[in-house]
Amino acid sequence: MPPTVSVAAFVFGIVLLLAALIGKELKIVTVELPALGPVRRIVLGALGLALTIFGLLEGQLPLLSAPAPAPGVASTMQAAGGGSAAIASAAQPSQAAVARDGVLPCLADVAETDLVILPMDPARRTDRKWSTGQPRVGVLAMQFEDASGIRGGVKFSALASATGIDIIAVFDAACQPVYTYSNVSRPDQPKDSPYNFDTMRYTFSDVIYTADISYGEGDGKMSVRAQEIGP
Repeated sequence: MPPTVSVAAFVFGIVLLLAALIGKELKIVTVELPALGPVRRIVLGALGLALTIFGLLEGQLPLLSAPAPAPGVASTMQAAGGGSAAIASAAQPSQAAVARDGVLPCLADVAETDLVILPMDPARRTDRKWSTGQPRVGVLAMQFEDASGIRGGVKFSALASATGIDIIAVFDAACQPVYTYSNVSRPDQPKDSPYNFDTMRYTFSDVIYTADISYGEGDGKMSVRAQEIGP
């Protein structure tokens, strides 16, 4: 805005303020104002005050805006694509945030001491013991893998008093549920029934494994014997 306009507004505002304060007939140079009543004095005073402030601010009216976020917060929000995106991202942790290296994401919620990795080899059986202090509260797991990578995994729980193992879920390498497992030792037994020492058969894509899981209350360890039996 041209400076002459803001100066004129400032001067005219001062004149109106004086007229409102005095209230009587006022003559300044070539400007002559009649005597004013109470209501007109208030209106004229408000107008004069507004013009004076307008002139002091050089025609720039103050804008009300929210305070700018701190640099660290701003960069975080920008990286997350805005405030709402950042909240949504925090509320939904990504799979990579909970997964562990070399472990299927669907088994990552099992404690490291309660999960066993079974390196499978067609030429020999794999025997492992792990997870002391049975029965454990929560879930346990075993993961099958060979030279080509991870093939699948099994989640299960150990029942008290050595009554058996209860399979919770079986997953393939993509963490998709697998339902083609069966009880080889007792085919007539429902595959989801608790068992101990029974041999279970698991089919993961193009490979088939057998495994028997057991535990004794004496040593408090899980024991598994696994074998690849064919494609």
